[in-house]
Amino acid sequence: MNNALAAPKTAVRQEPKDLYAAASKLTAIIEDADVEEFISVIEKLDDQTDPWVIFNSQVSSRGSLLHIAAERRQDNILRLLLDHVADHRIASKNDWGDTPLHMAAKAGACGAAGMLIRQAKDKNQILRMKNKRGNTALHEAVLIRNVEMACLLWKEDSEPMYLENAERKSPLYLALDTGNSEILQELFSSSLEPSSIQGLSPVHGAVVRGQYDLLSKIHAMNMKLFAMTDSGGGNLFHFAAHTNRIQVFKLLEQGAEYLANDRDNKGDLPIHIASKMGHVHLIEKLLPVSGLLNRQGQTILHVAAKYGRSSAVKYMLKHPNLGKLINKRDHDGNTPSHLAAMHSHPATLILLVLDERRDQFCLNHELLTALDIALDGIKRDCTLRKVLAVMVLGSEPYVSKDLLVLRPEARDEAFIELGKKKPNRDHVKDVNNTHLLVATLVATVTFAAGFAVPGGFNSSDMASEDDRGMATMLDNRKFQAFTICNTIAMLCSMTAVVNLMWAQQKDVNVAIAANQQTKLLLKIAFPAMFAAFLTGVTLTVGKHPWLANTMFYLGIIFLLIFSGAKLLEYPPFFKSHHRPIRFLKHWLVLAHIVLWGVETNILDDMEEDSVTVTRFRD
Repeated sequence: MNNALAAPKTAVRQEPKDLYAAASKLTAIIEDADVEEFISVIEKLDDQTDPWVIFNSQVSSRGSLLHIAAERRQDNILRLLLDHVADHRIASKNDWGDTPLHMAAKAGACGAAGMLIRQAKDKNQILRMKNKRGNTALHEAVLIRNVEMACLLWKEDSEPMYLENAERKSPLYLALDTGNSEILQELFSSSLEPSSIQGLSPVHGAVVRGQYDLLSKIHAMNMKLFAMTDSGGGNLFHFAAHTNRIQVFKLLEQGAEYLANDRDNKGDLPIHIASKMGHVHLIEKLLPVSGLLNRQGQTILHVAAKYGRSSAVKYMLKHPNLGKLINKRDHDGNTPSHLAAMHSHPATLILLVLDERRDQFCLNHELLTALDIALDGIKRDCTLRKVLAVMVLGSEPYVSKDLLVLRPEARDEAFIELGKKKPNRDHVKDVNNTHLLVATLVATVTFAAGFAVPGGFNSSDMASEDDRGMATMLDNRKFQAFTICNTIAMLCSMTAVVNLMWAQQKDVNVAIAANQQTKLLLKIAFPAMFAAFLTGVTLTVGKHPWLANTMFYLGIIFLLIFSGAKLLEYPPFFKSHHRPIRFLKHWLVLAHIVLWGVETNILDDMEEDSVTVTRFRD
């Protein structure tokens, strides 16, 4: 072999085609033959081909002969090559960035890996080198689930265990997907330093994969890993609170209580995350060992109100200690009511407003009440959620007398705003035309219904002279109710039509006044027409009581929902503070929230309440 390597060195020129042909032949020999045949082929090379050049060059996209020998587990050929290549070739890379050690790790060739490591001048260098996927040889060994190879590599150098690849995964994190208990045991039983682990946290990965048995083992072997945080600064209890993994919180009873008081980058404790997500059963788990304030001075009630988690707010208000937080202020002076108003959560506001401990006069550092914040939100962007929030807060029975002292500028705000407003003539005209069209349709329908009453008229010769031409159901109370409701709807709509027609002039202020006057008329006409239809249809199917009752009660429910909320906008009703009316308004607001999907959180909370007991037992 030495003679074969020494003889061609006197050759004048190396032809590329000859080198390529020889390299291809040697590659085929490495894949299918033994070292004797490999040596025999080298000895038969012509004088114009230098084996030294072949050994120290990349023969294909797969790399050099070292790469191929390591990949094919040809330890004898690899040993021969290592004796006749330059030292730097051990760290050479192929087109995918793999070194010969990477190839050995992928093939599970422990003998080849050992030789490469021993031959390298700087073994740590090749052990820490990454390919184009960011993987070290240890990454590749873990990916193929080879325990022997993984142990060989990390015992030579433990640093690669901490290194992340292009997917931000360390070998520790990759081991979670192997399902190989031996690899997990070997890697996690070593003395790991959590602060050195790069990329994704393996304990977070175990939580998201539901590997709770592994978490228990990590807890027993190296509980320091539990202090690892994700990119948001949250530990595994922050993450478990967000994803609702109640099984993780069993570890709180095993010496990990201190982690319940770690803050993430936003300053939140795990209990604040549970409150943000509305997980009441997790709040109960964390409450005995956790603080209550985040970095913004907000309690868990603040957080639940801010994100509209009604189930969590309801639980806290009923709790003997947490309920006392209802008037607690954060660093900006905001109470839970301020935050619920700021983020427009009417369902949550109902719970807070109905609590007698709530002080509706609480001012934040900008000297604003919760109602002030809700009203300001409507000025900036008038949405249904914000309107419902104002309705809820506007039902409170008193006005603070101190506000005029604290905020003198509020005395003139109404006049200033009034002076700023410049009515848009075209907009007012469009609105009035729409109302005129609707009022005309209602008047037409109700006028026709007045002469096409249910049951018809007496026109038979058998009827008495006094009854002839009269309605056949004149003595029926439901018919009388139909007539009254239909007449009210027709008269209100006709009045609205006349009023709007009169307003069709150039004076925009007259048009605005007409618009305001006809709003109440139409709000009365619509429910009256609805009631007339309901009583008329119920009357015609009265032969079947079950059908008549079903239609009647179904209609009553929808009548309350659709007309009640509009009635709330009528100022005398809106400002009424009588307790029955307040409850009616709150009920109507909740009906609108559920029907129109105003708050998705409340729907989630309803589902959460129904399964809380089951989850807690699990």
